Amino acid sequence: MSACGMQSFANVTADVWNCCKSKASSYGVEIGSDSGSTSSHGFTVSWNYDASSQVLQLQVTDKPFWAPCSLVNSKIHDAVDECYANHGASGASMIA
Repeated sequence: MSACGMQSFANVTADVWNCCKSKASSYGVEIGSDSGSTSSHGFTVSWNYDASSQVLQLQVTDKPFWAPCSLVNSKIHDAVDECYANHGASGASMIA
């Protein structure tokens, strides 16, 4: 088991953040605060949402061996993109 690279997203409005929390819940990951960490189904996810700068950072810090980071991070990125689209926010601006 190993950590995947952190993903950072800009222009995350409160509506987009709420959508992201709802999407995470649909995967069994409960996010109840703007910063924290939780584990579910062999995955551990940590996050930090800064409402004042509208920056969201997400990282899978532990995962099963069978789940490559490329797939895990792609699924996270797709979910955030969908939340941007659903709430009329500008595209998922990843921060390097």
